[in-house]
Amino acid sequence: MPAPDLSTAVWRKAEMSETAQGCVEVADLGGDFVAVRDSKNAAKAAHIYPVSDWQDLLGYLRGERPTTGRITVTVTDHLVILSDANGVAGQPHEYTVHEWACFLDGVQKREPQLVAA
Repeated sequence: MPAPDLSTAVWRKAEMSETAQGCVEVADLGGDFVAVRDSKNAAKAAHIYPVSDWQDLLGYLRGERPTTGRITVTVTDHLVILSDANGVAGQPHEYTVHEWACFLDGVQKREPQLVAA
């Protein structure tokens, strides 16, 4: 897949993240893809995933699916690391526990800006 042009992407985040310094940001790229980035490190390449993989992750985070699928989440004492099990999306993104909690709040509430397609 050629790298998409993200210069016009509309980045969105969970409502609870509006006051946070950094956050998980999501952009619906139209069609079958979604981009994910860390707002405090926007220079780092965004992860591009098929919508189906993003939906798998959201379902897992809501307790509706047994695994995350391609997108992996690693939780440590101080960080939550989002990475691509296939190694295609590039360097992992690291979020603070607070940033991740804000994102999870939006996922649990099914905020439409976090759901692609």
